[in-house]
Amino acid sequence: MPCSRKLSMKRTQMAKKNPKAPAHGRNVRRSARHRHCRYLIVCGGEVTEREYFQRIGQHGEVRFNVISKTLDPEGLAKHAAKLKQEDLRNAENGIDPYAGVWVVVDVDEYKNHAQAQRICRDNGMELIVSNPCFEVWLIDHVRACPDSYTQTSSVERYAADLGVTTGHRNKYVDFQKIDGRMAEAAVNAGRHNTDARAKGRRRLIPGQEQTYAPWTDMVLIEQLISRSS
Repeated sequence: MPCSRKLSMKRTQMAKKNPKAPAHGRNVRRSARHRHCRYLIVCGGEVTEREYFQRIGQHGEVRFNVISKTLDPEGLAKHAAKLKQEDLRNAENGIDPYAGVWVVVDVDEYKNHAQAQRICRDNGMELIVSNPCFEVWLIDHVRACPDSYTQTSSVERYAADLGVTTGHRNKYVDFQKIDGRMAEAAVNAGRHNTDARAKGRRRLIPGQEQTYAPWTDMVLIEQLISRSS
């Protein structure tokens, strides 16, 4: 008989002999322990996005496991799908699976966002696009990203000027500038995430990225946090 089965039988017998004895077993431990909602974030940003999600995950009921890779959007989506399958196999052993998987990408110079979107849809994941870059969402915490900011260099420079990014190459987030302003960021994002730009975001046609800039899908994080609070 396997050791784990013997141990389980022994614990059951001990519990029956002593009704005051504390309950044991995986199911009881898991039900008594408070569990946060886990999300997997796979992103291309090695600093900014990682910092942001780790910070958000320190509060509330949502926790983020952030994996950063220097891959294009399609490569990130494939990697995320692989990690999700591994997580589902772990779930068969009683571990709570991820509540969701997000593939967080910039537009920058990449042209294969449609392929990434297809992989995400096929695997029940979310593709989170910021156009031209993630800093659009950070700017929204302070003010709506202006319509004229459609290039990565100009958006990154503006984020630094506003003080929402700092440090080496302005890759670090100044959380004193943005903490507690997520709801405001969602409102500001709505000002540039127009219906006309939403069409370009849905199509993700290579070479037509300018039709939906500036844009950020990060408004979904505000909805997620609001539902979990």
